[in-house]
Amino acid sequence: MIGGGIATGALIAMVIGVLGTSVIHLSKGVMKLGISRLQAVPEAAPPALPAALIYAVGIGMNFTNPLWVIVANRFAPTIYYTSMYGLGLIALLLFSRYVLREKVQARQITGVALIMLGTLVIGLFEFTRNPPSLYGASRFRVILVAGLWLAAAPLAALLVRRRAIALQEVVFGIAAGGMAALEAVVKGVAQAGALESTFLPRGGANWALFIVSFLGAAGAFGMIQWSFLRRCRASMMGAVYTATYAAVPLMIVPFLLGTAGVSPGCLAGIGLLVLGALMVSSPSHTAPRSDPPGRSAPAPGGYP
Repeated sequence: MIGGGIATGALIAMVIGVLGTSVIHLSKGVMKLGISRLQAVPEAAPPALPAALIYAVGIGMNFTNPLWVIVANRFAPTIYYTSMYGLGLIALLLFSRYVLREKVQARQITGVALIMLGTLVIGLFEFTRNPPSLYGASRFRVILVAGLWLAAAPLAALLVRRRAIALQEVVFGIAAGGMAALEAVVKGVAQAGALESTFLPRGGANWALFIVSFLGAAGAFGMIQWSFLRRCRASMMGAVYTATYAAVPLMIVPFLLGTAGVSPGCLAGIGLLVLGALMVSSPSHTAPRSDPPGRSAPAPGGYP
């Protein structure tokens, strides 16, 4: 069992994770609403709030993502924060259903529930074992993995641009979720200390790594906007994003530290994440509606 000090820090990081994930997930729905209205055909009666203002609010909410990570990393390793990410799907699913009017089937709701359960299982097992400090992580390996992901993500999105919307939601969710997860891990490595983590890095090399990590946040933000231009559903893309965000740190941290693989408990959690993502992203028999109430949008097309 972990010590009281570590347990307290881990609990604080997990609470920060719940707050952060709720804000970040909701930002996806708000940005999607703004983009949908910006693309909509102008009507005589304008909406209560200008589309540009709605979109700007969503961007502002999304840009808080690195701040939540920085604060959480001060109290415990990154995995504690990322393990709570599935809970934010509750806010996004409700917003998507009642504001964006996206059609969500019972199977997909079950998938979202499995993703949330998977993140809770991961959080439980991480809370009851010694935390994997990132102080000894290989800087070369973390830069290599993050760089390859940043390069591969847009290429994958281009390859599926003519495919079914469900497949595009999976690809964009994996691409953006991985970028955001790697940003958190890279920040965790930069903030890690021999005895405890710090709010800000110490030393030139750690500062350089810390600054470079923001490329992950920028890349994830860009992929999310791109997915909305492709008419991806915020709820479905967000579910795959969440599963990836929670799973990637668990899979790459052992590689960065050169230690043993993922624990059986975490493997069970990852299995639930994968199963949930598959259920969420399975093709629907009805076309999703992603336009806000009372607004009509032009047919998709013209976006790479």
